[in-house]
Amino acid sequence: MNAIPYAIVRRGQPGVAGGGDQKYYAFVKRPAMISLREIIEDITSMSTLTKGDALNAVENFLDLIPKYVRKGHIVNLGQLGTFRINISSNGHDQPEKVTMYSVRGARVVFSPSAEMKMKLAELKFTRASDAFDNLDVGPNEEAA
Repeated sequence: MNAIPYAIVRRGQPGVAGGGDQKYYAFVKRPAMISLREIIEDITSMSTLTKGDALNAVENFLDLIPKYVRKGHIVNLGQLGTFRINISSNGHDQPEKVTMYSVRGARVVFSPSAEMKMKLAELKFTRASDAFDNLDVGPNEEAA
């Protein structure tokens, strides 16, 4: 298994003028983003599907996940994990006061499967050779 490279960054305290106390943290030094096209090419190299067939299947799959989540379903993707909607709302003293206007927001939550968690527990890390390239990172930013 390849080790994930990390860089070292310096961050200040969020919400403190001038950054407050500075500390050093490890951040994943990410390579380039993997595009859908690259994933499709990998799928076609591992199967008898054509690029068009694979692209069509993946695009249909990506259209269906939000469709089911919007209806309140938990979408179970087997070895990958599940997607579901969570909401936050204002609290009230009496149940009859809770209405749709009490809901402050919703977000999609992904929970990895037990198998995915086991695979992620095996991760190894290595310090990137240029680990000090991005030492100064703002309180709400992540190093590249």
